[in-house]
Amino acid sequence: MNANAADFGSSALSAFLRAAGLVALAVGAALALVFAFAAAVVVGLMVAGAALVMRFWPRRQEAAGFAGVLEARRTPSGWVVETAAKRKS
Repeated sequence: MNANAADFGSSALSAFLRAAGLVALAVGAALALVFAFAAAVVVGLMVAGAALVMRFWPRRQEAAGFAGVLEARRTPSGWVVETAAKRKS
C-alpha cells in the first residue's frame, strides 16, 4: 500500500481531533474540580456560621424543679427511678 496525501491528512486530522478531545476533557475536569471546591467552601462556611450562631444563642431554661438527673436504685421488687428533688432518703 502506498501512502498518499489523503491518508496522511486523515491521520493528522484524527490525531488533532484526539488531542482536542483530550484538551476538552482536561478543561472539563478542571472546571468540575473548581466548582466542587467552591461548593465545599460554601458548605463549610454554612456549617461554621451555624456553629458560631449556636455558640452565642441563649440556652434553653431548665424546667422548674427538675434538674435533669434521675436517681435509680434496686429494690427487692425491681428498679425504682426517682428525680433528685423527689428523693427523701
